[in-house]
Amino acid sequence: MVADLFVNICIVVSMIFLYMKLRWKSVYEEAYSVKGVLIDGCSGGLMGFILMYFSIQVTEETLLDLRYVPIMLLVLFIGKTPALLGSVLIIISRFFIGVNRSAMYAVAMISILFVGYSILEKLLRNRTDLKTKALYMTLFSNAVVTYFLVILVGEFRVVGPTFVLYWIISSIAGIAAVFLVDYIKKSEYLFSQYETESSRDFLTGLYNVRRFDEVWERSAETIRKNQGALTLLMLDIDHFKTINDTHGHAVGDLILIELSRLMEKSMADEGTVFRKGGEEFAIILPRCDKSKALKLAEKLRFSIEYHDFVISEEDYLKVTVSIGVASYPETTNEIKTMIDKADMALYLSKSLGRNQVSI
Repeated sequence: MVADLFVNICIVVSMIFLYMKLRWKSVYEEAYSVKGVLIDGCSGGLMGFILMYFSIQVTEETLLDLRYVPIMLLVLFIGKTPALLGSVLIIISRFFIGVNRSAMYAVAMISILFVGYSILEKLLRNRTDLKTKALYMTLFSNAVVTYFLVILVGEFRVVGPTFVLYWIISSIAGIAAVFLVDYIKKSEYLFSQYETESSRDFLTGLYNVRRFDEVWERSAETIRKNQGALTLLMLDIDHFKTINDTHGHAVGDLILIELSRLMEKSMADEGTVFRKGGEEFAIILPRCDKSKALKLAEKLRFSIEYHDFVISEEDYLKVTVSIGVASYPETTNEIKTMIDKADMALYLSKSLGRNQVSI
């Protein structure tokens, strides 16, 4: 019996881990979408069926296992709708293992478990302590399973030792399953946040210089293979040091944030905006030739020049930018020199008086 219950625990742990890894990256992240409900409910049903398949044969008809775990986890972490679907699938799959009195009682048992979990989840909704929720739900599960097992077997003294062992192992497995899901959920969230923050500028929300290098290499490789046009804009805020010295770094940050939104709006779907550092930005324009790039750059420069950058309830600033443009294959026939060429064009705009586009 211990070996069979240990197999059940291993199934629970492995399937939770696999499900969480796949589900976290799923395109159906919204738990209440139709596809999300189907994925979650079917996953719970599958876990329940596998747990029953590797169950303990108490009598010729009666099975003892941890099939309640997926229903409990769905109610606790996902929602009642996928939990209901999972419960129905577990009930149906029980009849594939055998059609007998025990299977009929399993319908009532799973139904009671689902209703009980739903009530407990509602009663404990305001409790932030996950240990309490896991303990109550696991104890409730053990009580329901014990009740139906006594009815099926008929004599408590026959299955008494089985109950004791089952309660111990089931309690450990149920509580551990809850904490495992919570741990993986938090770990995946933190890792996702780390991935996002490692490629995003913390102030403006734009992609950072690390992400720029990745996208630029990928864009360049695409052009080398398929030919076509590729343009790079380098942009710098004029007299930004003066703005910081005169109005303070807080105002400078506001300018950077507002300017970032303007650039994203101006570029729309044409290209990707990056903050390279300080007041310097870059824009990669795939499949964009020189003529189109110059129009986009001039439109961006114009929109910034005539935008009011609000720095307080009563005051605003005017800001201008200098832009350098390098376009393949029209202004350079070597992609590897484009970043340097765009930088040179930017410095040309600066030297010619700022607030202009140079190529």
